[in-house]
This record gives sequence, structure tokens and C-alpha cells, in this order.
Amino acid sequence: MAAKTSRSKKSERRKQRERFRKKVTADCSRLLGEKVAAMEYPGGKSRDSVRVVMEHRGPVIASVRKTRERAATECKALAALAPRGAPVPQLIADDKRRLLVQEEIPGVRLAQALHRQDEHTVERLLDSALTGLSDCQRLGSEAGLDDELKTLGKSFDWLVGLLDRPAVIGNFLGVPPDTPQLGPLEELLALRKPRFVKWDSRPGNAMVTDDGKVYWFDWEHCGARNRLDDMAWLLADEYVPDCPAVEERLIDKHIANFADDLSVDEAKHYLSAYGVFHLSIRLGLICKYKRRDGDWWDHDYCVERDKIGVTQEQMRRICSRGERWARMNPYTEVLAPWYAKMANLFQEQPSEPARQVG
Repeated sequence: MAAKTSRSKKSERRKQRERFRKKVTADCSRLLGEKVAAMEYPGGKSRDSVRVVMEHRGPVIASVRKTRERAATECKALAALAPRGAPVPQLIADDKRRLLVQEEIPGVRLAQALHRQDEHTVERLLDSALTGLSDCQRLGSEAGLDDELKTLGKSFDWLVGLLDRPAVIGNFLGVPPDTPQLGPLEELLALRKPRFVKWDSRPGNAMVTDDGKVYWFDWEHCGARNRLDDMAWLLADEYVPDCPAVEERLIDKHIANFADDLSVDEAKHYLSAYGVFHLSIRLGLICKYKRRDGDWWDHDYCVERDKIGVTQEQMRRICSRGERWARMNPYTEVLAPWYAKMANLFQEQPSEPARQVG
């Protein structure tokens, strides 16, 4: 019975992919006025973005977003940013519903470019990524996106949920953390003046070109909140190597560009605190899939398919950074021992067996 159900699900997925292929082919042909020569799936066939090779124009990226609102948000952001010289793809066309066609940026994802690199290369790549990210924020604000896009993370319930993540994760896994100073953290991390942010500024959403420049794509989740959130999303990601000296130099160099109305010291205080809780979210996702599948995932597969980094190396990287960042802030320092314990939660398992997941 289980085998029959599995076959039925696979058959339905094949039918869905074929419907997706036909619709994207027809829509791209209609929007661009020429035939589609080929369709490729660089992120795997389960992704909502594909590489479409047009008969005369050549390759473009077609994305079908989950909602019209997300597609409209991305179109608005790209239409504002690209003409101002921001490091983003050009918007070529959209169907005013869920599909948009963008310029292809040749290169490799930042997450892949960072893997197994020396500290000098890591610093150079992240320096370019942070420069591009702050340029996008500034140009978006100049274009009026602070007010035109949805405000993110503005409710008190959202903030409480963020601050509760270590407890939720730790209690579920039998490694409960001590409780940080929630009152001061609620005040510190609350929304100030909403400013344009990418929000989903993970290395998997950035492309490194041959000349080393970093472009940012996938703007469907952008909106308005605190600019430092984007810096935390990038530096706290599991695909960013844990190089404390490089991290310190990058923060010192770039934080003023993300600080907005805060002093540099205030901004560092905010960044470390926000980052501690964002790191717990990444850690929770890694633990979720590790428990579900038993084995660690294959790193190359994760990065090529833009998956959560469910490897022992990346879990320990998250925990090492979480422990260090927690100690930077008196409100979060009680979480440092918890991160140290979490680093060894699955230590009985081998580091990276070659296991691929769907």
C-alpha cells in the first residue's frame, strides 16, 4: 500500500512538472514574442525558477511565484533597482500575475563560491556581497520603496516568536537553554523606522560573476524593516565559513552602511543580538531535517539545489558563531553554553555521507 501511494505521488509530481513546463513555455513565448528553444533546471525540477533558452534572445530566467503579491513585490523592486545600477538582474517582462522573466546573471551562487575557500577569498567575496546589499538598500530607499512595500516583522507576536526560537528548539530536542533578558531584547530588536530590506539575503540568493562581483536575486520576500537584519541574514548563514577575524573586519568596514539611525556601537549591539536568534532559526531547520532523515545530507547537493545545509560541518559552524555572538551581548550571553551543547547533539554520526534528498 505504501509503495502504491509513493508511486502515485511521483506520478502526480511528474504531471505537475509537465504542466509547469508547458505553461512557462507558452507564457515566455507570448511575453517575449519568440519561440522557446529549451528549458533547463539548474536548481532542480522542484524549484520555481528555470532557465529558459529563447530562440533568438538566448537564455533568461523565468520564475513563477507562489502568489501574485510576491510576484508584484519582486517586479516593483527590480524595476526600481536595476535602472539605478544596483547589482540585480534586469526585469525583462511579467504577466501581471505570478510569472516574471529576468536577465540571466552568469556565474555561481555565493554559497557555492564560498565553499572550501581560504580566508582571503572568503573576505573578498563577502565584502562584495555586503557592498552590493547596502547599495541595493540605499537605492531602494531613494526610489521610495521604504513606503511602497510591505512592512516586515512589525507585530509584537512576530518578535516574541523570534526570541522564543532557542527555547522551542532546545526543549523539543532535550537541550533546554537558559532564558535571556527578553524585555531589553524586545526593546532592542523592535521595528524602528521601516527601511527597504531584501530580508532573504542568504548566500544562496546571490550570484558571483567571473570578475568577482556579487549580484542579488530572488526579491519576492523584500519589504521594509531594520537594515541591519539583512547583514545578519548574510553573515549568520550556515554557508558562510566561520572565520572570526574576517567577520570582525567585515563588520567594522560595513556596519555603518546598515546602521541607519544607530551609532556604530549600537548597531553592533543590535547585529549580535538579532544574529543570535536568526542563527537559532537556521539551527532549528538543520536539526529538523537531520532528525527526519537520520543521515547528514551531501554538501554539494545542498549547495547546488539551494537546500538547507544539513551537514555536520554547517551545524557546528552555526553553533560556533552562535556561541561567539551570544557572548558579545549581555542580553544573550546565557545562550552561549546552549550553542556549545547543541554543536555536539548529533556527534555520533559521520560528517558527510553522500546522501541526496528530494
